[in-house]
Amino acid sequence: MTRRRAPIGFTASILLWIPAALLVAQQPFIGPRAAGMAGAQTAVANDSTALWANPAGLGLDPKLDVDLFGAALATDRGHMVQSFDVLRVLNPVQLAGNAVARAAALSALQSLSGPGVSAIASGVAGLGLSEMGLGIGVGDIAYAAVYPNVDLVHVLPSTDPVAGFQLNTSGLTSVGLEARELRVGYAYALYGRTLLVGATTRYIFGRTYYGHATIFGVGQDNLGSLIAEARKQNEKSSGAFTFDVGAMLNVASTVRVGIVSTAMTNPKFDVKQSATNPLLSGAPTFIRIPRTVRAGASVTPISALTVALDYDLVPSDTLLPGGKSQQFSAGAEVKLPILAIRAGLWRDFKAPDPHWSYAAGFGLHLAMVSVNAALLVSKEGGLNWKSASRRDLGVAVDGHFRF
Repeated sequence: MTRRRAPIGFTASILLWIPAALLVAQQPFIGPRAAGMAGAQTAVANDSTALWANPAGLGLDPKLDVDLFGAALATDRGHMVQSFDVLRVLNPVQLAGNAVARAAALSALQSLSGPGVSAIASGVAGLGLSEMGLGIGVGDIAYAAVYPNVDLVHVLPSTDPVAGFQLNTSGLTSVGLEARELRVGYAYALYGRTLLVGATTRYIFGRTYYGHATIFGVGQDNLGSLIAEARKQNEKSSGAFTFDVGAMLNVASTVRVGIVSTAMTNPKFDVKQSATNPLLSGAPTFIRIPRTVRAGASVTPISALTVALDYDLVPSDTLLPGGKSQQFSAGAEVKLPILAIRAGLWRDFKAPDPHWSYAAGFGLHLAMVSVNAALLVSKEGGLNWKSASRRDLGVAVDGHFRF
């Protein structure tokens, strides 16, 4: 596999790795409307997707609403894919007589040793049904990470008996959590829907995956394949309950301010353990679903225009040890008679290399049915969607029915 194709292969492999679950950056964007606005959803969700975004939004519309949605995004932190592509084709035993290859390997290892270098993903796919403030949904929330374990001691010509490249222990760790859920939510409206409060109860059937492999000469074509391999060998299942709570101030349906906290109990799921299995080297005892606290605001100055902002009030955990995510989203939506056009920008302030990514989307709205789609990309790589320098790449789609 070439460097040019690595980010796309990584995204595709993760999508295959988690059946029925689609991935977004660490805090999921809920459906293509939110994805088209780069994740600005806390004060905007007013249909069955509020079961995931902010349960208070269930109280905004009394109509029967059905939504089938999914979204996908892989995020490369610190240009990990480029460094991995350099190392995966090298044999450290053969580096003694090749100074150029040895220098390239050392440079790639130094790049991977930077703080927070990883590829992380999380996301959601679901089917939601809501009416009169009550909602029920089934779906998947999934989290994944691939991160390096770098050995910068054994980097001399491979004939060196103490610190030669042939003894280099650099590796890649892949870890994942698939959370299949049943959600039941309810929102209560006060003062003529000026103030709404809501909660969602979640039963989660969780599956964890973990794997560890050498970074040199790895047999898999890309990072996503490592995750797939870990899933095949090291799956472990367990269950847990948790809940989300949210509130929304709705002023004349023009200005909305919302706040939501998800996974309040920070539920944990066991990881398979084995002292004799090298693929489980360094495996944690459990993986937690990260607790999040997010605030948002939206304004609709005219019926055809909505502008929204979201921000994580506290950093949330990722599957990267010590890694954090704190996202900011800003987006706008313009509604025409049968068409909605959306755009937005997004940034993770806790990434090791914070950068802006940009979203665009559209919706086709008929009498009771709508179809929506969205795309999010980072500016690196220009118009070439296969570029190895791409930081973020994602899509979202849904089918929406309202009666």
